[in-house]
Amino acid sequence: MENLKEKTAKGVEWGFIDNLGGTGILAVVNLVLARLLTPQEFGIVGMTSIFITLSTSLVDSGFTGALTRKKTVDEKDLNTVFYFNLLTSLVLYAVLFFEAPAIADFFGQPVLCGVVRILGLSLVITALSIVQKVILVRKLDFRTQAIVSVLSASAGGAAGIWMAADGFGLWSLVAMQLSRLALTTVLLWVCSRWKPRCVFSISSFRDMFSFGGRLLLTAIISTLWSEIYSFIIGKVYTPYVLGQYSRADKFRNMVTSNVSIVMQRVTYPVLASIRDEKQRQVRAYRKILRTTVLISFTAVLGLAAVSESFVLTLAGSQWISAIGYLRILCFSGLFIPLMICSANIINANGRSDTTLYLEILKTALASVPVLAGIFISIEALLWSTVAISAVSYLAYAVMVSRSVDYPVSSQLKDIAPYFVVSAVMAAIVFCLSWLSWPQWLILLAQLCAGAAITVFSYECVYRNDEYDDVKNTILKILKLDRNKEKQ
Repeated sequence: MENLKEKTAKGVEWGFIDNLGGTGILAVVNLVLARLLTPQEFGIVGMTSIFITLSTSLVDSGFTGALTRKKTVDEKDLNTVFYFNLLTSLVLYAVLFFEAPAIADFFGQPVLCGVVRILGLSLVITALSIVQKVILVRKLDFRTQAIVSVLSASAGGAAGIWMAADGFGLWSLVAMQLSRLALTTVLLWVCSRWKPRCVFSISSFRDMFSFGGRLLLTAIISTLWSEIYSFIIGKVYTPYVLGQYSRADKFRNMVTSNVSIVMQRVTYPVLASIRDEKQRQVRAYRKILRTTVLISFTAVLGLAAVSESFVLTLAGSQWISAIGYLRILCFSGLFIPLMICSANIINANGRSDTTLYLEILKTALASVPVLAGIFISIEALLWSTVAISAVSYLAYAVMVSRSVDYPVSSQLKDIAPYFVVSAVMAAIVFCLSWLSWPQWLILLAQLCAGAAITVFSYECVYRNDEYDDVKNTILKILKLDRNKEKQ
């Protein structure tokens, strides 16, 4: 029987395989599509983001977190969540279908009507697989999820590239998303082996919604906070500008969201399972936080440093405006994994009301960047977001200190060394952008220099257990870890 540490380590390992495989494939696909499509086409699809993302949160209704947190789950729980999610998705799809013309009129883009109606089908497709995915999460079976992610991303990406090359324009983006979700749902049904029965329990619904309802409100508010900027840019500016911003945001999220999702998906059930052992939970969370910042700070500040060569080499000169946006977004992106880690342990301890209040605060503060974007410029919006993200994280850190015995000063002290190492690395790497070389060669030199500086810093200057764990995980993934075989 594997112990908790071994399960967590395997979960993190397969979680990163999932992201390096599935999300990595999608990242490559999006780079190919960036050369085949125009910023305007990406911008038009980006206008639907707030509606689809918000509706997806409503479909889940917080039941994923509630099911994951429950110590024991029976058939009535699973079936109740399945049918509620499915019914909610059908209702929301109907709303989007009939409101699609109004959305198109609001943005002044007639093609949005059809895009919203077709993309809205993703709600129903997603609803059909929520319970199946939770079952795998509860088992800490991230290997299966990684395989599903890689297969679906490959199929969806192939469909998107084929259609883009054949002249379907923005519809290739729509097809890519729907085909990926559809295959994911089919594979999760096959792998989980769970099938719904004709069971629905009002008492089970009430029990889970008492916790999940607050997660739902939190997710709604979080979605508004994360998507409101695209909404404002799409309305106030042009599809071209929104496309540039959306592309920069996608590049940033390749790092921030992926690291956060892996750590949240793997560690939430672990933290919830030991919530009655406070000292053990604090030790586990501290390690999770340090591991998260080691990975995310290195990647985010590194991406900021190579943004020019990265965008020009991989996406092309038509995305040159995205370079400046990406640099600023990377600074606000430093705080996203930190806030998600904080929310993770707060929710694991049953305080979803606290995370709801924090999301309300964060969203209220977002009015500052919104006003800056409307009355000044997009750059003003983005820099305001950096400041708001920093303030919001401090609020999260305070609430973590009240939830567990982990003071804010200790949290910042644990984070600081990783920030210093990453900042020094990024500064040196950025200086290489002044070389008069082809952009692809500059990018290669920057990546090699960044990797060398990071490894040297953690091997010779600031050696720590988290670095060793990450290194060993990478070596295992690459099948180069021979030390374990000798033991």
